[in-house]
Amino acid sequence: MRIDRAETLRYLGHRGQELSAADERNFARAEQLCLAAAQPRTVWARYPLDEDGVTLSGAGVTFRGNAIKKHLSGCVAAYVVAGTLGLETDKLIRRLMTEDPAVGVIADAAAVSAIESVMDELSSDIAAREQGRITHRFSCGYADFPLEQQTDFMRLLDMGRKLGVYIGANMLMTPQKTVTAVIGVRGEKGVHGERI
Repeated sequence: MRIDRAETLRYLGHRGQELSAADERNFARAEQLCLAAAQPRTVWARYPLDEDGVTLSGAGVTFRGNAIKKHLSGCVAAYVVAGTLGLETDKLIRRLMTEDPAVGVIADAAAVSAIESVMDELSSDIAAREQGRITHRFSCGYADFPLEQQTDFMRLLDMGRKLGVYIGANMLMTPQKTVTAVIGVRGEKGVHGERI
């Protein structure tokens, strides 16, 4: 796990202005505190896709929306994945927002960079397992992929028990720095012409 300063600045809406010495100190403190508080964990499951291209075979889940259907076009399987930084990161950000808001705002953005880094590492591991034949991550809430399908991820990945992640009535997850996504596995012709 790492924090990419450029990504943190992008999340903050930075437009290339020079950082002051005070800004540099705030960034360094926020990054250090985030890295110390984070307890990154991930979980994943791989499912074959039915002929419709959006139903996880044997899982009782069909992804809804044209965007995810397009995303999984040409795929024969899909990974459902999740990762979190844990509750201590949420607690840190809440505390900093009260005690030192300037650092708190930076810490919040730095934590987004950190969870993206965790998910990038997981994607790289999956790419290695699948000889690179994967799509990028696609999450609920993108385009017309319903946020309500977070509940399917919760069930399929047993996120409460395995990650300590829970979902509210508004479909937002706790801890807040948690990501779920679908990664498709592209098909290719096998030696006998079947898709593998």
